[in-house]
Amino acid sequence: MKPVEMDDVSRGLLDQDSLLLLNISALGPYYLTQIITRDNSRIQSKGGKSFPNEIWTKILKFAHAGLSDRWYEDVDDWSEDIDDGNEDTNDRFWLVKANLVSASPSVMVIRCFRHAFNLPLDKLGKYDMRSGQLVPDFLRNEEGVRDFECYLAFAEPSTVKTPRTEMPELKRLSGPDNTFDIALDTTSTVRYLYASLDASDIIATINHGRCWICRGKRFICPGCTGGIAQGFDVFMGCGVDLACPLCMGTEFSQRHKDFLQDNYWDEPPKDMAEDMLNTIEDRLAELGYADVSVPDGAWKGSN
Repeated sequence: MKPVEMDDVSRGLLDQDSLLLLNISALGPYYLTQIITRDNSRIQSKGGKSFPNEIWTKILKFAHAGLSDRWYEDVDDWSEDIDDGNEDTNDRFWLVKANLVSASPSVMVIRCFRHAFNLPLDKLGKYDMRSGQLVPDFLRNEEGVRDFECYLAFAEPSTVKTPRTEMPELKRLSGPDNTFDIALDTTSTVRYLYASLDASDIIATINHGRCWICRGKRFICPGCTGGIAQGFDVFMGCGVDLACPLCMGTEFSQRHKDFLQDNYWDEPPKDMAEDMLNTIEDRLAELGYADVSVPDGAWKGSN
């Protein structure tokens, strides 16, 4: 996924059916920063007192520091039911579609309409993923992931029935709390609205990092999956740790498999191995899994 910039909107790269990901946790610090930058004297107590700039600088520092790099919650019990109801339950990220309300050379106001996947209760083994959460049924292989990512790119009702894989219904949520305006400007470095989503982005955010293949480990043994690796074209010998083809991304996993196969019998050169380690660490950080350690079998060759 990539952050939405003003140029994306002005060049018409986004339309009303573009499905976006909104980091609602970043909106508060961003809004406060905008007010203080323009005129902090507008924030006063009932007695007319206001903080000096030095205090606001510290407040903003703490506010931005509270935005974690982790986009998911720890899940110790994978059989635990997700919250009931039809809305997604992630308090940090929402799926939205958006319309341009107004624009100036420095600021664009965008109206967001919150959406959620409308999924029936699904039970697969010990998993119990409820409405608003991705269920494994349509993400079982590479074909299903490709269809889902096409659906994310053109998420409108008519596309639900067109892919080879049946997609979940995406519905617009009603109520005043689910329609709101946000601003994009040329000065802010805060990133909170994203486009070009793929399955791994949705798993990391809306699905709390839950992955039915690796169960949160982010790596698998590609020779011990009972046929799952074959469905993603990442099957190979055991003794290595392969990036999960679902939550780490199918293309990323396939490129990682190529590296592991090329260096299966002999340890890769030190510089090549370190490059792969850095690549995997960057990918983990990009998806919000920065606290996950990369096992040796992912970059040093087979054990």
